[in-house]
Amino acid sequence: MANFLLVHGAWQGKWIWPAVSAELTMRGHEVHAIDLPGSGADETPLGEVTLAMYADAILHAVKAIGKRVTLVGHSVGGIAVTAAAEKAADSLARIIYMCAFVPGNGDSLTSLHDLRPPRQRSPVEMEYDAVAANTRPSSRVETFMQDAPHAVAAWAAPQFQPQAIAPIVTPVQLTEERYGKVPKSYIVCTRDRAIDPVLQRVMAARAGCGRIKELDSDHSPFLSRPTETAEMLHRLITEV
Repeated sequence: MANFLLVHGAWQGKWIWPAVSAELTMRGHEVHAIDLPGSGADETPLGEVTLAMYADAILHAVKAIGKRVTLVGHSVGGIAVTAAAEKAADSLARIIYMCAFVPGNGDSLTSLHDLRPPRQRSPVEMEYDAVAANTRPSSRVETFMQDAPHAVAAWAAPQFQPQAIAPIVTPVQLTEERYGKVPKSYIVCTRDRAIDPVLQRVMAARAGCGRIKELDSDHSPFLSRPTETAEMLHRLITEV
C-alpha cells in the first residue's frame, strides 16, 4: 500500500482532505496532509511566502514520513509538488496531479495560463494586491464546488483564505535527472470550472503523465466526490 502526502491548492489548506483521507485509510494506505506556508493554520506572513518555502515544507514532510511517498497535488498544489519533486525525487514513488497546474522547466502559473484556448478568460473572480490574491465569496461555490452537497459547500466556502502571490508567479526550475524520472499520473476533472479540462489534458500530456484518468467532478472532488476520488487514487497506485 502507498504512503500518500496530500497537498492542497490555492486559498485552501489541509482541511479539504479528511473525507478522502478516511477513504484511503480504509483501503489500507497511510495518509498525511500539510498546510503550505501561509495557508490553513500556518501563520507565515503572506509577504514572506515563496515557492522555495512550499517545496521545503513538502520536503520536510516527506522526510518525516520516512518512506517512499506518493505526492498528490491539487490545483496550484501541482506547482508546489513539482518544485518539491526536484528536491525529493529519490524519496518519491509517484506524483498524482488532481485537476492541477503542472509546470515544465521555467514555467509559472502565468505561463501555464497562456496554454488556454485563445480568448478564453479565467473564470476565477479575484481581488488582489502585490502580496496576495483572494477569491470573491459570492463566486466560490459556483466556480470551485458546484457539485458539492449544499451543506458541504456552505461549510467550505467561508474557509477560503488569501493566497500568497510569490509562489504562483515564480518560475519552476526542473531537471530530467531529478523531476523527470518520477512517475506521474493525472486526474482530469471533467466538470471543472476553475481549470479548463482541455488545459488539464494539455498539461498532463506535456508532463509525460503515464496514466491519465477522468473523474466526473467539479474542481473540488475531495468535497463533491470523496469516495470516487479515493478509489481513483487507490487504483492509480495498485493497478498495473
